[in-house]
Amino acid sequence: MSRTTDELPDAFGHRKRSRRQVRHAARMQLHQVAFDAEALEDADLRCPTGRHDLGRHTSPPPAKTSKPGRRPGFKVWKTPFWKRRRSLWAERNNAERRLA
Repeated sequence: MSRTTDELPDAFGHRKRSRRQVRHAARMQLHQVAFDAEALEDADLRCPTGRHDLGRHTSPPPAKTSKPGRRPGFKVWKTPFWKRRRSLWAERNNAERRLA
């Protein structure tokens, strides 16, 4: 692969592929030495551990600023409890209006 100065490979995809390759190779080594007691003692030395990191790790996007007039925090009134409670209140109020 020839890279120019402004062309970078897909870092996330590369990390995913190379990490999977290292994990697969280590698993194959462990399967091969599973029944050999002497080889099993040195399994940590035989299993491949390769560098798989290329470029920067993907980070979460920065927090968005909320629109003016919005309240911070969890929207309690959108939970099923409060939706049910508000519907009960609405039914009670409609029944009182019908009686009056």
